[in-house]
Amino acid sequence: MSSKHYTAVADSYIRFLNEKNLEGILSLYAENGSVEDPVGSEVLSGKARLREFYSGAVVIDLSLTRTGPVRVAGQEAAFPFQLLMEVDGATMKTDIIDVFRFDKAGKIVQMRAFWGPDNRRPATE
Repeated sequence: MSSKHYTAVADSYIRFLNEKNLEGILSLYAENGSVEDPVGSEVLSGKARLREFYSGAVVIDLSLTRTGPVRVAGQEAAFPFQLLMEVDGATMKTDIIDVFRFDKAGKIVQMRAFWGPDNRRPATE
């Protein structure tokens, strides 16, 4: 797979989340794909667990914007983005870096989201 493919997947992922397109998001993953969001939390594996995880995400009023280039190394891609959403009644910005590992068919086999409390701040800042 080319770096163009990995960049297109990252952009599709962000677009599908913004559009609340559950099936689009799931189409990017391999059958045995996994999510660890944030890193250090439980790893969710398989399409049924991914469907459960993203079903929660697509009902939230959120907005994602990629904030830098997609970096590709081997069969992995990392990209920064900003998440804007309401948390405890306040609109918050969270800076996140997602890392995708791909299989030979170009599907995501592992997604790891790097963020923590120090990466979240009021949207007014």
